Amino acid sequence: MLDRNDYGDITQKLREISEEASQKILEIYNSDFKINYKSDNSPLTLADTESNKIICNKLRKEFKKIPIISEENKVRNLSSDTFFLVDPLDGTKEFIARNGEFTVNIALVIKNKPKLGVIQIPVKSTQYFTDGIYSYKYKKVLKKISSYSKNKKIRVTISRSHLDKTTKIILNNSKKFSIIKAGSSLKFCLISEGKADIYIRNGKTMGWDIAAGIAILKNAGGNILNFKLGEIELNKKTFINDSFFCFRKKIDPYIFKSIVEQYS
Repeated sequence: MLDRNDYGDITQKLREISEEASQKILEIYNSDFKINYKSDNSPLTLADTESNKIICNKLRKEFKKIPIISEENKVRNLSSDTFFLVDPLDGTKEFIARNGEFTVNIALVIKNKPKLGVIQIPVKSTQYFTDGIYSYKYKKVLKKISSYSKNKKIRVTISRSHLDKTTKIILNNSKKFSIIKAGSSLKFCLISEGKADIYIRNGKTMGWDIAAGIAILKNAGGNILNFKLGEIELNKKTFINDSFFCFRKKIDPYIFKSIVEQYS
């Protein structure tokens, strides 16, 4: 049984594991890597598989009794309500495009809710993480972060590679918003440190795409809701998520409502 007093030590281990995986990813990023494709036609590189090996091997060594669910592992049977959710390279398309917008995501889910999480941006040597109480950004110096912002114009962050027609029409027809396109789980990081206000995802994502981001966002004062304004629940059978809205602390309720209503 995990104790709250263990969270700090666990978080430190996750940060160390994330850093090691990130170094291997960068090594491959700076080489002439090959691109393969999975059965669903999504791309796969050596960076995905090598990062996965490092993370899963280290997690098994440090936390023998906690199951690991990773995008790159075939076995995904799960009966426990405490488990790791891992995306060893979130944003493989961005990795291939060499735009730097890819991350390493590691989350510890406790009682089916993301509690601890690390998101690392390898090319920027930057970590966002939460110890279950507060959220932080580390880039040479450690800084506690909050999603609160006094920014007047609503900044909507959206996926660089996956944008649905409805969201595109809504954003194109509104001058109220400024748009920030970003790859991988960077959208969660932007909101968590107050650099964006809303992240809209109308489409398919998986649990490992969002678990670390949820933990970081919530402990930075933000939140995530499905399109019915209910809590996002991790699906432990398919790991497919509902469409969702992420938003910062103290978002203007009128503006948020006006966006939500366009998806009903």
